[in-house]
Amino acid sequence: MSELSCKCEKCIECCWHNPGWFGSMKEIIGAAKIINKTIREFCQEYLIQEWWADNKENISIPAPRRNFERDEKTKYKGPPWDDEIKRNGKGFVRATWGHNLITGYPCIFLDENNLCIIYKNRPIECKKTFGCRKNKFKGREKLVNYWRKHQDFIEEAKNDELKWR
Repeated sequence: MSELSCKCEKCIECCWHNPGWFGSMKEIIGAAKIINKTIREFCQEYLIQEWWADNKENISIPAPRRNFERDEKTKYKGPPWDDEIKRNGKGFVRATWGHNLITGYPCIFLDENNLCIIYKNRPIECKKTFGCRKNKFKGREKLVNYWRKHQDFIEEAKNDELKWR
């Protein structure tokens, strides 16, 4: 770990509740370097495509997947989520409708000691919005606008070797 992670209850709860969206390719590149993975390996092993839908388009946004191999036995997980977990558990796939409803599984980057292994290059939402920090981020629309222009990155990371690397 290149920088210490926050250990407060608010931050840890956010990591167990809903991982934040990455704000740029630069953040993804930095996080991949921390754990010594290529961009493609990083996307395939650690990220999922969250999405933003409106009347005109659907935009994919890279976000950390949940670690379905680690669960918190004391938390209520709701209805059986086996199918959702299988669909959301492998590869740089588009998150299903139920992905955000699944509880009791942490962000893939949270280690056994509840520390973020990519803390220095964690997603912008984790840095600026979630946990114990004051909200300095003005909403997901900025992220949607950024990723709207970079859907080619999503397609390349999903299907081929990344050409821009």
